[in-house]
Amino acid sequence: MIGAAVAGVALVLAGGWFLWWSTSGDEASTTASDSTDDYTYSKAANTLPKGAPAELVLDTDRGPITIALDTKKAPKNSNSLAFLAGQGYFDDTTCHRLTTEGIFVLQCGDRTGTGSGNPGYTTVDENLPKADGTGIATYPRGSVAMAEPAGGQAGSQFFLVYKDTALPPDYTIVGQITDGLDVVQAVAAAGVAPDAPSPGDGPPAEPITITAARVQQEGS
Repeated sequence: MIGAAVAGVALVLAGGWFLWWSTSGDEASTTASDSTDDYTYSKAANTLPKGAPAELVLDTDRGPITIALDTKKAPKNSNSLAFLAGQGYFDDTTCHRLTTEGIFVLQCGDRTGTGSGNPGYTTVDENLPKADGTGIATYPRGSVAMAEPAGGQAGSQFFLVYKDTALPPDYTIVGQITDGLDVVQAVAAAGVAPDAPSPGDGPPAEPITITAARVQQEGS
């Protein structure tokens, strides 16, 4: 198990799995967005009532994926995803990267489809998992976490964990897949595209597109 964890961490560090260009700072940087639209954290901050239950529904061309956002433990990141979804930021975007060796995640949320896209702002770290004695944490199957190049620099990209995964405790757990995990697992089962830059890490062999994203709240 330790060997698998080390292999997973090595893959992240060597391959830059969650690394993409991002603005620096905690919450309010608004330069170098991948869009001319006005996506700013000040607009995102109060999208959801504080602590109120909310679900992010990703309608994909392979079936819906429902994520229960952790609005209590990760309110800033939950608000950010809800805001971006409401602005159509995730509509018609591909989940651009799949990993099937060492770590087991499908990464989405980049409008450019390159892994370098961002909304022009970053959010702070929240709800980080606890590390074990080796400095590694387990991200359970079905968890959803924010991708980021460095601490406190999450943007729009997130990863869906389809199998328990060992990683450094650096990525905000923003929610849990409550429906549609089978959709992610089916994409993962098909593997990585044969022309991927490295085995087990690259675009999915069977592409998946988020056709629309929406937020559901109690009473809505």
